[in-house]
Amino acid sequence: MKLNSIRFKASILYTSILCVILVAFSGSLFYVTRQILYRDLDEILTLKATKIADILTSYEDLKKTSPPPNTLINKLFGIDYRMRLIIDDLWRSDVRALGLKKDYTLVLNNNGRAIIKSGNLNNNIAALFQSQFPFDLTNRFFKDVKGKHHKFRAINFPFSYKGKYIFVIQVATPLDSVIKLLTKLLYFIGASVFFILALTSFLGSFFARRILKPVLNITNIADDISHTDLNLRIEETEVDEEMKHLIRSFNAMIDRLEKSFEHINEFSSHVAHELKTPIAIIKGEIELCLSETRDIPEYKRVMIVSLEEIDRLVKIIKDLLLLARLDYNPEVFEFETFNLIEFLEEIFSHSKILAMEKKIEIGLDVPPEPRMIEGDKIHLNRLLFNLINNAIKFTPRGGKIIISLSVQGDSACIAISDSGIGIAQKDLSNIFNKFFRSHQYDPDSPPGSGLGLNIAQSIARAHHGTIEVESSPSKGTTFRVVLPLV
Repeated sequence: MKLNSIRFKASILYTSILCVILVAFSGSLFYVTRQILYRDLDEILTLKATKIADILTSYEDLKKTSPPPNTLINKLFGIDYRMRLIIDDLWRSDVRALGLKKDYTLVLNNNGRAIIKSGNLNNNIAALFQSQFPFDLTNRFFKDVKGKHHKFRAINFPFSYKGKYIFVIQVATPLDSVIKLLTKLLYFIGASVFFILALTSFLGSFFARRILKPVLNITNIADDISHTDLNLRIEETEVDEEMKHLIRSFNAMIDRLEKSFEHINEFSSHVAHELKTPIAIIKGEIELCLSETRDIPEYKRVMIVSLEEIDRLVKIIKDLLLLARLDYNPEVFEFETFNLIEFLEEIFSHSKILAMEKKIEIGLDVPPEPRMIEGDKIHLNRLLFNLINNAIKFTPRGGKIIISLSVQGDSACIAISDSGIGIAQKDLSNIFNKFFRSHQYDPDSPPGSGLGLNIAQSIARAHHGTIEVESSPSKGTTFRVVLPLV
């Protein structure tokens, strides 16, 4: 597994998160277990101290008929076994019930001086009690007492008789069993965490490999895709929903690439075809002129034809450059807010000059109120004149063209209607394609480049507008440009 792979990083991330969770859970478990053990130990110490206090209380009640208290209490804690014979069965049962064989017991008077201590409490342990376990005649508390070889849990238990504190009972029990149990628990937790992390690391790597398998398939197919073969697709079988979305997106991207390459190939062939024709005409005319000596008018004719074809080449190249800028560089537009009525009136005045040669009547129908739009005047001017030039081109002499404006909600609709020859129904879906030219045209007009309507459509889209067309053969055509109003 490579260190910089997603599978490795996913496995490490998963294992790290699980490690943090396990450590936090294990720490909490260890802490809770320790608290429970110490609580139980404290309850046992409290019970023992209370029982000792009960014995002392019972003895105080019977001290008038019993030996002196100090003597009897010493017998209770095993200091003088010969004196136990004077204690009745009840006392002996209570003392045995305390289970003080391994515990250390100390009874202090109200001055903090030891008056009773168990037989196993030697000088070293007594010194530990004196240095680490404070004397308190009124407050009950628990504390750990730790020495070099000893660890105890002790209770300070004040003893009162008839509302007066007269003794302090201190009972300590070894912590060996608790420490041993906690140590075993700690080892068990550590081994369990290590085993779980090792197991989950392996399982995480396995599942990460299974999850990322579709990604590897995508990579392999992507390596096989080239511009000569864009037909490969990834199947959506037995993959997760997220991977299905990735696969669909990848396949959709390949579809767009395939269409783009087809468009580029088609566009390139159209460009080659459109440029080849005028170049071939120029070449043929020049070769014909050079084949033999000709008179001056013939040379002039050849030069005029060549200039016309060169102008056509220049126009095609300019249109192609404009299309490229419109499609891939929106910054060529300089938007401003202006009155659409005034703008159409300027278009109308220039259109009358263009239509004068064919004696075509141009009409303008706009509302009197100002209509403001935001757009690029230069490019909108080109859009409308492309449509008007087409209308003039396909309208016979003496025809009529109407430029009108209407408001549809928040949009302005500019309509250019002519009484020309119309467009065949089979051509309506293709007229906005690059280099498309209808076979129906006025023989008196020069052929176009087939880019005018495509340029017009690109300009309309850049202005968040649309172009619609309606046409009937021999009845005329209407183009509608819909633009948003300010």
